[in-house]
Amino acid sequence: MRSSFLPCKAGPVTRRSITSTRNPQLKAVRRLRRSRVREREGVFLAEGRRQLESALAAGARVTCVYAAPALYLVDGDEALVCEAALRGARIVELGAEAFMSITSQVRPDGIAAVVERPGTGLESIPARSLVLVATGIERPGNLGTIVRTAEAAGAGGLVACDAATDVFHPETVRGSVGTVFDLPLAQASLSETLAWLAAGHARVLVATPDGERPVWEADYSAPGLAVVVGGERHGVDPEWVAAADETVRIPMAGRADSLNVGVAAGIVLFEAARQRATTRRM
Repeated sequence: MRSSFLPCKAGPVTRRSITSTRNPQLKAVRRLRRSRVREREGVFLAEGRRQLESALAAGARVTCVYAAPALYLVDGDEALVCEAALRGARIVELGAEAFMSITSQVRPDGIAAVVERPGTGLESIPARSLVLVATGIERPGNLGTIVRTAEAAGAGGLVACDAATDVFHPETVRGSVGTVFDLPLAQASLSETLAWLAAGHARVLVATPDGERPVWEADYSAPGLAVVVGGERHGVDPEWVAAADETVRIPMAGRADSLNVGVAAGIVLFEAARQRATTRRM
């Protein structure tokens, strides 16, 4: 391990350099793939230039950046690493082989950041807003897509209810394409989420293949509205259907009898966004 200097507009930035894949610090980074380690350490791994860029833009606290200049893909990568350093992040320079040992990306761009984990209590979700409740999600990539979809549709937040994966799993963060830093996120049980929605007088709309009406015939105008979608394997829990003010289905003309949960969430959320925008204009 040695020290070198990175030219920077504000002066030289000291960085460490690691080439061995057996380095204890890199072993600690690899352990961040475990949910319990992320929760205990209070940090998570954000892989890629876009994730770091989004974290900095959102004001997230980036504690450390692992950079492999040999793997950079665009000219601005070095300047982005320098910006992270100016905001207080430690910079650790890695050789290509060492970087490959901490990333799950097929074609990494040589940037991975350790970011402070924000709180995920239900209080982080704005009251009287459009909220997506994703229940029983098992695949982190799907959860990342759902986060990205909810943010794009203008949702006030997302509740991962009884999820089998963590909202800050590296694949969730990557699948969100940086929106995990912009959308308020919460993790809670079914009973906690139901109680929270009842306390806020939110209307509950559940998307299920057996829904009472087509998705475009539902009423999404309530200021506080929770759209509920179910997991990949079991769908929506019967307790959600019992608690729903309204249930909707997505009509399908082809042979398929179901949709990916991220696709289904997008259809319902953008119909909600369309109606809510129309209501505001009236």
